[in-house]
Parts: sequence; structure tokens; C-alpha cells
Amino acid sequence: MKMILTIVRNEDAPLLLNELNEKKYYVTKLATTGGFLKRGNTTLLLGIEDEKVEEVCEIIRQHSGKRQQIMYTPPAPSNVNVYNSVSSVPVNVEVGGATIFILPVEEQRKV
Repeated sequence: MKMILTIVRNEDAPLLLNELNEKKYYVTKLATTGGFLKRGNTTLLLGIEDEKVEEVCEIIRQHSGKRQQIMYTPPAPSNVNVYNSVSSVPVNVEVGGATIFILPVEEQRKV
């Protein structure tokens, strides 16, 4: 048995959850926040049999699209003049997709 822990963007979570539920996979959903973009994510936990790992990973891949997003970052600090005008620098970053962790499960108990 395996535990799949996957992190997806909030925008991708509803369709992914629907698809997993339609395929009879039971999912625990957690609201999380990413450290880099400081945006909301959804973390999903699934306990599944070993032979279903690739099927679940494919479902996650199909419903977790990557896209480009502009993020504004402050420029590098300047020691020359404290009163320099500070403007944000646009940076194009790829967001989306999914991060998938596949962990071994020693035992599962339902009580």
C-alpha cells in the first residue's frame, strides 16, 4: 500500500477531486499555502494499493496544468542612495502542475 501526497493549485483541485471521486478514490483534502508565491494550494492525501499508483499519478497529471504567471519582485537593494525609487521587477514564472510524493504505508487501520 502507498500514500500519495500531492500538492496542486487551488484552481486545479475541483476537477481533479471530481475525477478521483468518479474513479472511486477516496481523498482527504487539506488547504495549504506555498512558500514561494505565497498563494493557496490544495494538498491531497490518498491511500491506495501499489498497482494503482501509476493510474492515480496519470489522473493528477491530466488535471494539473502548468501555466506562466508574472510575479513582481523588488529589485536588489542599493546601498548608494536610500531614497532611490523602488519599483517592482516583473518575473515570468511557471506555475501549476503538481508535486507528488509517493510514500510506503506499513499499515492502514479504519476504526
